[in-house]
Amino acid sequence: MTLIDGVDYSVVNPDQKWRILRSQTRFAFWALWISSGVIMQGFDIVAGGQLAALPRFQQQFGVLQSDGSYLIPAVYLSAWNSIAPACEIGATFIFAPLLEKYGRKPGILVAAFISVAGILLQQLAKDWKVHLAGRGVNGIAIGMMFTITPLWIGEVCRPELRGFFLCFFNTSIVLGQFLIVLLSFGSSHIDTKWQWWTPVVGMYIFPLILVSGWPFFPESPYWLIREGKLIAAKKALRSAFGFKEESFYDTEIHRIQEEIRTTTTLQGDLDAKHSSGKFLGINLAAEAECFSKQNRKRTFTAVFAASAQQAIGATFVIGYATYFLDLIHVQNFFIASVVLYIVMLLSSCAAFPLSEIIGRRDLIVWPQFALCFILLLIGIMGCIPDQSKASWGIVAFIYCWAILFQVSIGATGFVLASEIATQRLRGATQGWITITNAIWGLIMQFTIPYMINPDAGNLGGKVGFIFLFTGSIAAIGGYLLYPETKGVPFEIMDELYAQGVKPRHFKARAREIMAARIESETELETHFAATGKE
Repeated sequence: MTLIDGVDYSVVNPDQKWRILRSQTRFAFWALWISSGVIMQGFDIVAGGQLAALPRFQQQFGVLQSDGSYLIPAVYLSAWNSIAPACEIGATFIFAPLLEKYGRKPGILVAAFISVAGILLQQLAKDWKVHLAGRGVNGIAIGMMFTITPLWIGEVCRPELRGFFLCFFNTSIVLGQFLIVLLSFGSSHIDTKWQWWTPVVGMYIFPLILVSGWPFFPESPYWLIREGKLIAAKKALRSAFGFKEESFYDTEIHRIQEEIRTTTTLQGDLDAKHSSGKFLGINLAAEAECFSKQNRKRTFTAVFAASAQQAIGATFVIGYATYFLDLIHVQNFFIASVVLYIVMLLSSCAAFPLSEIIGRRDLIVWPQFALCFILLLIGIMGCIPDQSKASWGIVAFIYCWAILFQVSIGATGFVLASEIATQRLRGATQGWITITNAIWGLIMQFTIPYMINPDAGNLGGKVGFIFLFTGSIAAIGGYLLYPETKGVPFEIMDELYAQGVKPRHFKARAREIMAARIESETELETHFAATGKE
């Protein structure tokens, strides 16, 4: 038994999660620190629509119209918003396997320096193609942090609070979206190049945060233990949690070793099995085990959970809110979008406790069907002839959609996706999540400007019908695929998948296994107490 503040850390007990949370101050700091790199993702998702709405940006990169105004062609918008996801895809193919060879920490520093180069190119661009190059370079850094952040949090965090801390990931994205909207709104009153420079220059803060804290940041103890570096793993755990009780670190190392042992028992030693499939020291054949018969369902579920966010309309509602509101002639569209992002940020924060109270499956599956219904209403409002009256109805539904999205699939989708994979393949699976999420982002960022731009589709609210179709696929697929992972240790998840338990029955079966283990632990302690042994 390892008692700290009245909590026994030697067993995984979800009933103790809120008591455990009180002692997680240092870990919360590191989870927040590493999530700061993902704020760049939020910036990038919204940057295209925000900058496109600024007059000075339009003058710099737009095309002069006959009425004296400037319009940024749809091809420019599509290219700017597509280049980052495209570069994420290419970079992740190269980078994700390196996580298993070199660990999680080195990639953070590399991503920070790459980001600085990308931001500098965007800032100094005189031509739309140079700005395009800057967005692409920064996209490489975004892809790296998008992969590392949930991977590190999921590996280091106590199972009881995994969902809570993985919510940092989505909240960081939403915070980035809110900050660039706020900066764009504030700079919209400036009548110089700093009108559009301000949001771009503001991005420098994120690589600065990463570089400043990097020397003190602990490597993933799970990766170190798997590499046989137990002393370094204990030191990393000490840096991550800061407890004075040495018994805690021994307990955590034992727990992680048990997870690794269970995975190896069920799946075999993947590295040894594919020892001949190495390229430049990287075991590519082992990484490909994500798609073996034993693991492909888990990989597909993880990928599907993250991709569902795009399929149900995240890029349209979140990425182009300001620009879309401008196009449908909403007065004070910048203020409306600022309020929208404040609402989304608060909703994302609400997912922290809800993911641990309600659970993952219930917080995703049923709200997805409600999101589809709201998309239907947005599409219907787009068919009303008098769009000056319908526009505020569309705004109201966008607000409702955004609140529900951030509480459900927006925040909890990343939580579920980061928990599904088996431990040894978590890095590779997270890489595939990044790649597929970027592919969806690439498709959406490329097509949405053509859907809504006046010189292209000019669909307005009727875009809701398109995402109603793709969102319905996401909702039905989620019902069939998503298990309940709240408080479930990774080794039990391995057992449930190995036994072929249907996803919707995970909750009951996992509870039975965990209750039996706690009862067994209690019986052992009672026996030892009665016999006077330890």
